[in-house]
Order: sequence, then C-alpha cells, then structure tokens
Amino acid sequence: MLELLIDIGIYSNFFSSGAILFTKPFEFYYSYAPLIILLAIFSVKFPFYTPNLYLLIPLLIFGVFNVAIGNNNINNFLKIFLNITINLIFYQYVMHYYNYDVKLMIKKYLTAVFLISCLGLFQYFSHIVGFEPGVNFKIWLTLDKWNHSIGGFGLRINSLHAEPSYLGTIHAPAAFICLYKLIKPNLDFIDMRRAIIILICYVLSSSSLAFLGLFLAIILISFNFGAIKYFLATVPLVIFIAIYTYNNSKDFKMRVDGLNKTFVEGLLDEDNSKPMGQTAKREKAIRLIRSIHGSSFVLYNNYYVAMKNLENNYLFGSGLGSHEIAYAKYNLTAKLGGVYKFNAADANSTFLRTLSEAGLVGVLFLLYFMFKFYISKPRLGDDLNQDYWIISNALFIVIFLQYLRQGNYTLGGFFFFCWMYYYNYKNMITEEAKLEEEKENNQLEQKLA
Repeated sequence: MLELLIDIGIYSNFFSSGAILFTKPFEFYYSYAPLIILLAIFSVKFPFYTPNLYLLIPLLIFGVFNVAIGNNNINNFLKIFLNITINLIFYQYVMHYYNYDVKLMIKKYLTAVFLISCLGLFQYFSHIVGFEPGVNFKIWLTLDKWNHSIGGFGLRINSLHAEPSYLGTIHAPAAFICLYKLIKPNLDFIDMRRAIIILICYVLSSSSLAFLGLFLAIILISFNFGAIKYFLATVPLVIFIAIYTYNNSKDFKMRVDGLNKTFVEGLLDEDNSKPMGQTAKREKAIRLIRSIHGSSFVLYNNYYVAMKNLENNYLFGSGLGSHEIAYAKYNLTAKLGGVYKFNAADANSTFLRTLSEAGLVGVLFLLYFMFKFYISKPRLGDDLNQDYWIISNALFIVIFLQYLRQGNYTLGGFFFFCWMYYYNYKNMITEEAKLEEEKENNQLEQKLA
C-alpha cells in the first residue's frame, strides 16, 4: 500500500496541470505537495547526486549577475531557479528509488496514461450523449486552470490535463510505444487493449502536438526497420495523414495557416512607418485577428521577443525568469489591439524561453542533451537492446515537443522524462560493456582450452 501511495505521489505531477492550490507568489499545483513530502524523505534516504551542481551553479551565477545589472528581478529569478532545483534533485532521487530501472518506470507511466485515457474517453462519450458532468469536470472537481474544449472530432479530449496540448505532449511517449505495439504485438511494455485505448484518446485530443507526435513516431519507427526503403515508403503515409488532418480538422488547419502567415509570409512584418489613426489601427487589428489563429500568434510573438532579447544577451541570456521582463519590452500584441497576451512568462516554448533566458549556451546544452543520449538504432542485437531503443525514441519525442511548444521548464514531470532518457542511455552503455567483457572472457577461455 505504501509503495502504491509513493507511485501516486511521483506520477501525479504528470496529470495535475489543471489544479492549483494558490497562484501568488507563484502557481502551486496540488501535485507539488506529495513532491515536497517525498523530496524530504528521499533526501534523507538517498545520497545527493553531486553532478546536479554542474547545471545549477552556472544558472545561479549568471542569474544573480543578470539581477545585479538590471536584466531581471530577484523574485522572478528565485521562483524559477528554485523550481528547477527542486525538480532536478527530486526526480534524480526518483531514479534512485526505482533502482534506475527505466523500463519499470515507463511501465508505471503507461498504466497512469491508460487510466487518464479511460477518463478521457468517458469525457468524449459523455459529450456525445449530452452528459454535462462527464464533460465538464469542474462540476465535481476543483480545477482552476482546466477547461474542456469543443472542436476537433466533436470534443477535444483533455481528461485531467489543463488543455489538449498538455495531453498531446505528456502522452507522446505512450503513443509511440502503443503505435509500435500495433506493429510488434509481442512487445511486453503494454497489452494490446490498453495500447488501442491510449491511441484513440490521443487522436481524439485533436491537439496539433499530438498529431506532430504521431508523425514523428511513424518516421522514427520506419528508421528502426533498417533501410532507406522503409523510410521512403513511410513518407507518403505521413504526407497523406498530414493532408487529411489539415482538411478535416478545422482547428489544426487554422493553426497551420497561422504559422504559415506569421513565420513564412511575414504578415506581422508589414511596414508601420506610415502614421495611422485609431480607426485605421482598429480595423488593421481586426483583420489580423481574423487572419491568424491565436496560438500561432502567441508562438510567433514569443519568438520575436526571444530574438530581440537575444540581440542584447546572446551568450548567456538575461537569466532564469527574465523572459517576462523581455516580453513587456518587445511584444507585438499592440498590433492585434492588445489581445492574446499569453505565455508572457514561459515563451510558449522551452527552446525559445531558454534562448531568451540562457542564451546560445543554454540552447547548445538543450541540443547536446537531446542528441548525446539518443539511441538511434539497435546496437546489441537482442530484445534487451530493442527496449533501450523504444524507450529512447519514445522519450525523444516528448523532449522535442517540450522544446517546441511547452514553455514551463518543469510542468508535467518533464525532468522525470529527461532523467529516464539519460539513464536509459547509461544503462545501455553499461550493458554493452558487460557483453563485451563476457565476449572477451569467452574468447580467452577458448584459447586456453
């Protein structure tokens, strides 16, 4: 019973983005409570992982420096620095608690995703039959940041997640493993029934991140089958799915069109040198609002802010928590009449936020971590190695999606995913060394015989 409670405490952080206990001086999610309790217990029981300091000390030094020169304020910095510190240390302790058995942790995660997906399908069918309490969880739960979303295939499933995009990101590793299960039914991570339920829920979220996650999964799986021909055969399938989704999901189409208009066509880069009256400005803002999906504008707006901030702080950024200050200086919301003032603090993207707050050095660290510990193909030639590859690629997708469209550094247990990614690679290297040693010993025994 105690082990189950600890599991719930550890994994609750994945699925509680809609429930906040208080918002000042920072957002305190209900799932933080078990995290803090377990951190206190683990810190007494397990040794401190000293290499954590290699990341924390530079962040502290450059953070304090930016506060001193006026790029940031102490409250913003401490809020983010302490959050990162707690999550980094806690989830490393979690690795120790589970004896660095990444496959075990992934299986527990899959069980949690299955339960959340079942609740999501209950939400979807409640919408079909008109059962409001089954659709709007706010009726019976305290969910401050949670809202159900109509759209997609009728209802965009978000289950307990604050919004469908969180489901699209946090469930991405599970979707990869479940998709692989359809191809390789003997995969022992999860049974077929659960895999199908998770995939159905994932698709019905109608999240653009979920669709992107599936596209990446198809491409990575095709690479695993070992030849360019499989990849080339997969490309038409991915293109077909993308076109079908674009033409049949209004929300997805609007987001793609919005990204095209902002990043490619440069709709927001129009010449503003000519003076405009209030009526002309209002009419222009209305045209822009009608032309661009809100989420597309938010991403482009934060991209613009990050790039402007980078011009003055290109090497080490302006410090953790400072993007909010840069946003106040450079944001483009005035062009849309002041609407869509969202994600000022988190940049709507870990990559953009890191670029703004930690500069080129921070971004290089993100890329180094992502590719250094990636397992691109089977290296041991057995089922054990296949597990390493599956876990690595599943976690690669969630890291990619987090970098792209989730700006909160720690929301949804992101550091848990990162530690599993790291230790999955380390475990494989250890296994390789053992096999190599056994091979050399066998060869030596044969020579002596």
